[in-house]
Amino acid sequence: MVNDPDTLTGVVLGGAHGIYDVHTDTGILRSTLRGKLKKAFAHAQAAKSLGKERFRRDKMLIDPTYAQRMERIEKRDSGEAPLPTRLSVGDYVKVRRLADGIGLIEEILPRQSELSRKDTGSTEKKAIQQTMLANLDQVVLVFAMAQPDPHFGLLDRYLTICEAIELHPLICLNKADLSHAVYVDEAIALYERIGYRVLQTSIADKQGVEQLRELLKEHTTLFTGPSGVGKSSLVNAIEPDMAVKTGMISDVTGKGRHTTTGSRLYPLSGGGWLADSAGIRALTAWNIPPEDLAACFVEFRPFLGQCGYGDCMHLDEEECAILDALAAGTIDEGRYRSYVRIYTGEER
Repeated sequence: MVNDPDTLTGVVLGGAHGIYDVHTDTGILRSTLRGKLKKAFAHAQAAKSLGKERFRRDKMLIDPTYAQRMERIEKRDSGEAPLPTRLSVGDYVKVRRLADGIGLIEEILPRQSELSRKDTGSTEKKAIQQTMLANLDQVVLVFAMAQPDPHFGLLDRYLTICEAIELHPLICLNKADLSHAVYVDEAIALYERIGYRVLQTSIADKQGVEQLRELLKEHTTLFTGPSGVGKSSLVNAIEPDMAVKTGMISDVTGKGRHTTTGSRLYPLSGGGWLADSAGIRALTAWNIPPEDLAACFVEFRPFLGQCGYGDCMHLDEEECAILDALAAGTIDEGRYRSYVRIYTGEER
């Protein structure tokens, strides 16, 4: 397959109902999955639904060779990034060109990262992961400096998700030309002090736009943030008419009114990809184990492992190094409150 001139490597731009648009060096191919991949995905989804051990037990009852085949597959894949169990936007694939504009996806390459949410059919007891975007390496978290005033608790929630899945976050505070509250400048200083890059932008006077454009080059980037902060205007300033032509990143959709979880990748003329994903508001820290949450707050990390108790959750325990740092002013009180809200499930 490697030497076949009709087999290309491409990236999935979007898809629905089993048909995917795959970008390749020779153009976009409207593609479907090869039969064996459909079967493999079906088996993977069945394993999730039944539970891995029960699924294997049931399979071995009807197929005596199943255990041996699975052992060979696991040995083959050991030490490699896990293969996806469902094709998602951003996945890299091997696709065979069948005709002009038509392709057949024959192989899905291992993912380097993914952004996921709880599937809408999940329950609290049985959470199922739904991958929204694959192979991202950067997230631009867009908030306004005013109109609307920034909600830094929500920003902390997004930063926590980025840290948990090791995605590089860039904080973008738009509408920098507007008068804003003093607490906004204090927050900017705080986030920069703990190591985050904060970019101030304005469409009105073009402040920060060229700098943001440079930071997007050669990256696969997701733009996200609350409604009304000017995401569409920013996208159009970076890549003229992209948001208007594609309808991506709507700022007029009210809170909680997204009706689709569809995602899409768009090429940037300067190199790289911009990802759009509806339903981003549904992102929560649902899949972060409670014991790992503190490590997602970058300023907590120097104090982890220094508490008097090994299972310290940094809430009201004695001999807690995090609480001591909070009392000493080393950890910001607002950031600590965000940690408590996420830990207790009161994320908003």
